[in-house]
Amino acid sequence: MYDDEPQSIFVFRNPLRFLSRKGRQIGAYLSGGLLAVGWWVFIDAVINSAKYDGESYMGFEDWFSGILTTFGMIVINLIDKSRLQGEAFSYAGSGLVWKARLFLFLGFALIAGGFAGSCCVLIIKYIVHLESAQPYINYGIAGVGQNGLIMLSTIVLWVAQNTQEEYEYSVRL
Repeated sequence: MYDDEPQSIFVFRNPLRFLSRKGRQIGAYLSGGLLAVGWWVFIDAVINSAKYDGESYMGFEDWFSGILTTFGMIVINLIDKSRLQGEAFSYAGSGLVWKARLFLFLGFALIAGGFAGSCCVLIIKYIVHLESAQPYINYGIAGVGQNGLIMLSTIVLWVAQNTQEEYEYSVRL
């Protein structure tokens, strides 16, 4: 093998290169802002659902998908990205690479399950079972929007943490 070959499958130009050294910091702040806006949209819907009769129309099934997606974001972004690199079948550290990749898969599975759950709640609870769904459909849309913003936040934080140099971004699996 050549020494100048990249160790990754794909090498893309850094989408944050115009920000130079502040790109990682701005990406982290943007990710936190997206996470906060996602939860704010959902909490606003919960408050509005309990505004008129004092008892919330939104139950635990509405909350569960957002909790899963947030937990998946935490799991994905707590993984040390350097642990994902390396040969899976090498003698030194093969267990560590395998475990890191397993937890990365579990984090993505949590995010995908949370988003799919919010879509199912929107369809089953707010569209199919309501004769007059118009006043309540906003609660289901808020749940899907929350999970979408958390997923976008995860992507932004992943890119910001994986920025290696000013002009390069490597996708490593």
